[in-house]
Amino acid sequence: MRRLALALALTAVCAAAAAGQMGPPPRPADLRPLIIDKRIPAAPVRRDLKPLTPEQVARLEEARSARASGMLARAKQILLPLNQQAPHHPLVVTELAEVYLAENGFAAVEKLARAERAALKDSLLLGRELSLALERLGRPREAAEAALEVWVAAPAEAEWASSTILRLAPTDARGVRAAVRKAVERLVNRPDLELGLARLEWQGGDLDAALRALAVADRAPQQPSSRSRFADELLLTGASRDTLAAIRSLVALAGDTARPSAERVQSSRRAWVLIARHGDDGTLAAQLGQALKDVGQWDADVLVGVARELRASGRTADARAVLSARGGDAALSHTVTLERALADLRDGPPEKALPALEAASHVSLEALARFADALFFAGLADSALGRYQEVAKQPQSPFAGAALERIYLIEDAEPRDALPTFGRMAYEEWRGETRVATAIAESLYRVLPHGPLWAQAAIALSAKREAAGDARAALEPVLAVADSLPGDRLAPVARQRAGDLYLTKLKDEPSALAQYEECLARYPRAWNSAEVRRRVEMLRRERRF
Repeated sequence: MRRLALALALTAVCAAAAAGQMGPPPRPADLRPLIIDKRIPAAPVRRDLKPLTPEQVARLEEARSARASGMLARAKQILLPLNQQAPHHPLVVTELAEVYLAENGFAAVEKLARAERAALKDSLLLGRELSLALERLGRPREAAEAALEVWVAAPAEAEWASSTILRLAPTDARGVRAAVRKAVERLVNRPDLELGLARLEWQGGDLDAALRALAVADRAPQQPSSRSRFADELLLTGASRDTLAAIRSLVALAGDTARPSAERVQSSRRAWVLIARHGDDGTLAAQLGQALKDVGQWDADVLVGVARELRASGRTADARAVLSARGGDAALSHTVTLERALADLRDGPPEKALPALEAASHVSLEALARFADALFFAGLADSALGRYQEVAKQPQSPFAGAALERIYLIEDAEPRDALPTFGRMAYEEWRGETRVATAIAESLYRVLPHGPLWAQAAIALSAKREAAGDARAALEPVLAVADSLPGDRLAPVARQRAGDLYLTKLKDEPSALAQYEECLARYPRAWNSAEVRRRVEMLRRERRF
């Protein structure tokens, strides 16, 4: 306890000087034996109190040693008379409180602390000890109030006081919150207290109240802002609930017109990264767009990301508004044009967006892939085929895999007059209309003759039933493909999907292993054989143990 050691040494020096025995100043090595307890630092020695004499310092050190050795009665025998000789001396009363705490004399600590704090009008004196005693006596609100008094008087004690209050809150949530709110209302220009209140409100599940407290804290121009610090703390937990609150905090900071524009843009960038990682139904994107409505220059990734999220969630009018107001940057002109065309495609009918998408398709591979999709959605499968083939020529692109699947679908189609219905199913799925897409897949699975298109419909229907939470119903179409079309290109995929459903959804390892082994036996050189073989080895190894 470095502060206590220093105070003891300085007291001894002062006493020696008063007695005419002043020697050289103490060296750091001279102070080390006096460092005794790092848990509760002592209150500083008051300048208006008479310093301890060398004899009193020696007796205090003897009491300290006795306490450290567990001889609490001996320590009290020394300290009680010493307290009468040097009344209200912080070093003496602090050591006496430590002895009471060591013997669980919490009522004695409270009595001593209240008397000494009142006598010296010092809210720091014995503040930690009083808070701990009241907590052990089952009075959490009073314990929180004692911690608050220390915090108010000494901002450097914020870490201890805040953690103490958060620990106390669950035992008396209403009382502790009321105490902190009262202190915050009484004081101004104390962002540390406002941040502490925000932590308390969030712990109680009230994010809106936490954000209000943070907004007040951020009236001060400190950096980093309280909302940024709050978000950083929440992100350390890794919990989805805390991540969502961190996003809301950063979005609120981005929308605070009193903060510098650069800080708001940076906050929006952080918020968008988290939104993209967390997932969104368009709500958070809409909130972020609203927060930045008065900012002239958005971050490019935020602009495009927000517009796309709004469009994907069906808020196409909002997406267009964002692009119209903020999309003037020449470097973004192509992206903005593409996004506007995709908003038209989302609203439908697909034919409406074809001219704009065709114009954009000559600039980027993504635009070409989107144009091919729009043609397929519109029932123009033959026209889409050529564009998909161009996309597939760049196999490293993120669009190549989907393009190849569409190529196989179109080229193997029989009967070909069913392709427009597949296009409609794909369009409804792209728009997020899952029920409509599932209904179309059900219809195709029931009416198509068993062949490549029927297998495609079966695989699609299985995926949709699985997404709806019906794993057993999802098994039926893939097993039908595997059993009735063993020579089809999708038969190995159907076998693997059946095994995956048994393994991950139905927890039936023997059935899963049987499907995987059948897949390897029938299709040893299939494109998915390496992954299936890995799963077989894993299951066999687990069964041995």
